[in-house]
Amino acid sequence: MNLENLILIPARAGASNISRQNLRLVNGKPLIYYVIKTALKYTKNVYVSTDSEEIKQVSIMYGAKVIQRPKHLTKNNTKLDEISFDALSKLEKKYFKKCLVLNPKYPLIQLSTIKKFFSLLDKHIQTIYGYYIIPHHQYKQIHYISKDFGDITKDLNNCVVTEKIVSFNCELFLKSKIFQSPFYGLKLTQNEPLALDSYHDFAILEKILSRKRILVRVDGSNEIGLGHVHNMLTILNHFRNEEILVIMNRKNRQGYKKFQEHLYNVNFFKTDSELFKIIKQFHPNLIFNDILDTTSNYMKKIKQEKIFVVNFEDLGDGRKYADLVFNPIYHSEQITSNENYGPDFACVRDEFRMWDSSSLRNIPKNVVLIFGGLDPTNRTHFILTLIEKYKLKNLKYSVIVGHGYKERKKLLKLIVKMKNENYKIELEENIDFLSKIFHESDFAITSNGRTVFELGSLHVPMIVIPVNQREEKHSFVQKYNVGYTVQLENESKTHNFLNAFNNMLEYNNRKKFQNNLKQINLLYGVDRVVQKINTSFEIRNKK
Repeated sequence: MNLENLILIPARAGASNISRQNLRLVNGKPLIYYVIKTALKYTKNVYVSTDSEEIKQVSIMYGAKVIQRPKHLTKNNTKLDEISFDALSKLEKKYFKKCLVLNPKYPLIQLSTIKKFFSLLDKHIQTIYGYYIIPHHQYKQIHYISKDFGDITKDLNNCVVTEKIVSFNCELFLKSKIFQSPFYGLKLTQNEPLALDSYHDFAILEKILSRKRILVRVDGSNEIGLGHVHNMLTILNHFRNEEILVIMNRKNRQGYKKFQEHLYNVNFFKTDSELFKIIKQFHPNLIFNDILDTTSNYMKKIKQEKIFVVNFEDLGDGRKYADLVFNPIYHSEQITSNENYGPDFACVRDEFRMWDSSSLRNIPKNVVLIFGGLDPTNRTHFILTLIEKYKLKNLKYSVIVGHGYKERKKLLKLIVKMKNENYKIELEENIDFLSKIFHESDFAITSNGRTVFELGSLHVPMIVIPVNQREEKHSFVQKYNVGYTVQLENESKTHNFLNAFNNMLEYNNRKKFQNNLKQINLLYGVDRVVQKINTSFEIRNKK
């Protein structure tokens, strides 16, 4: 005989903490709906044990079957094995093999967890409870002397809480009427143990159930740098209540540890088929693409799934298929309704929003050199050779490089040589708090990427040196007259750098650039981007 499995949902009319708990609406559906819906994905044999006619009718409406529970089994101290025995006794002729008791108070139970509760049962493992771990040293043991006073003794280590979720083999249970020991435990995932013990918990549940699923497609490498990684981290900070999955190409995975440090889930893919398989499995409401120019084929395939798509720094053919495009570092006179250009949409990291404007000294003292954490063209070394060549000694230079910088030995050798020549140089490696160095700088020498916005947010004038053809298209510094753009295609052009450097030493020039920067509100670009995404997404969903 091919025996089937059973899911039993105990749902009485009364509750000790919350009135009409099992029928209370959560996002427009009664609480019991959520466990019934998930249970039915596993088996058609879903039964609700209840004493309530209303719960009975609601359960039937959502596809479950119902077992009438006697009143004497509806008390607060009624045990799960008593409820289970009553139900299985009434179903004994149906010959079920395994049973999972699933309380409606845990509506976030996942189908994969339900499958484990059944698959792990065998002749040696008769009973499995769902549990979660109490963090180490969170609780201590107390011996009560009086009602409100007691002696705190030792720590309770490795404590677990067993939930009202238990699976068992039916045959032995029906013979003994109790759950068979030894008891085993299946650890519940992060959100599954959310128990609804107060009205406040219902508000939290509504928030969780209404979360958007956001898939973030982003890359980082020596060629494209880590600006895209930092941009996404900044924006995702404003979506922390949503369910987020970060996807990176295995060939361009630099920076993935940054996401993991911020507790985001990160997946990798090698081929387009792997990528689209991940997208289909995650079933996102939104996709953020921060991968430079997109193709029409890529975007069309995504849009077939009716996903709301937001692209960043995208001049490719695919951008016309996006719901929103943000190109803060570019300028365009001809834009479509979905495109947003200019510094109003620049997203500076939170650390830059903590500071007041940088002060303006008559005579500059500090200069920061930064060409990205990776600096694949090694402009940092080249600029220092120019500083040495032109004997620009009267300032302190803060030189910033990151983990991925490949020419460290060569750079250190030059810095030691220049220090011996009385240059004031500090090498700052793997800095987590850049804003302090920027804030203390009188001007910056930098590449023409997204760093210009972070410098600009603190009103730091800058000399920008494009390091690739794409950066030559970045127009922010020239359009808003906030510094000098220097082209250094070859050695014969180095006088351009010297001219810009000498001009930046002049107080009036730096004053002009700082005043122009003060006219641009770069600190709240991320708020504009997030608001536009949320508003546009809501409007699209109402159509």
